[in-house]
Amino acid sequence: MKCISVLLLILSVIAFAVPENGFEPRSTQLFPSVLVRYSTPIKVSGVFGIVFMQLHGNNCYSGFFTQIEPGIAGGKLNAGYRFGKHHFMPLYNIGLAVSIMQTWGSPLQDVESDQTYVGLELVGAFSMLGLNGGVFKHIAGDDEDSNWIYSLGIGVGI
Repeated sequence: MKCISVLLLILSVIAFAVPENGFEPRSTQLFPSVLVRYSTPIKVSGVFGIVFMQLHGNNCYSGFFTQIEPGIAGGKLNAGYRFGKHHFMPLYNIGLAVSIMQTWGSPLQDVESDQTYVGLELVGAFSMLGLNGGVFKHIAGDDEDSNWIYSLGIGVGI
């Protein structure tokens, strides 16, 4: 009789622990961001970051992200906010980032090496394809001809 009571207790706990139909978790999750990107003016780069995903209903999320992007002809640090849709992993997203970029080597667009820029970038992704575009203001270095530059890029990753 004691075994039957324990079994009934366990079954009742399990029955109340099962979420109802349509249940969606609402919490914050950390999600890694890793891409290989080709962009102007830093050419091929690796993007490594983290997204602080605030989960909402209907498989939507929003949150802050940070990234470091070392490349062949320069590197960037990005911090921004994005929103999107997810299932097991982000399905699509769009966001805005503040970026600081340093060039080295031989960058594209007639941009000289050893220059520093700060700018705004529109970033987005669909599945594993990432896109970015931004405008940057020259803040340090001796290249007086490139006060404003643009950046466009495409990448693959998560």
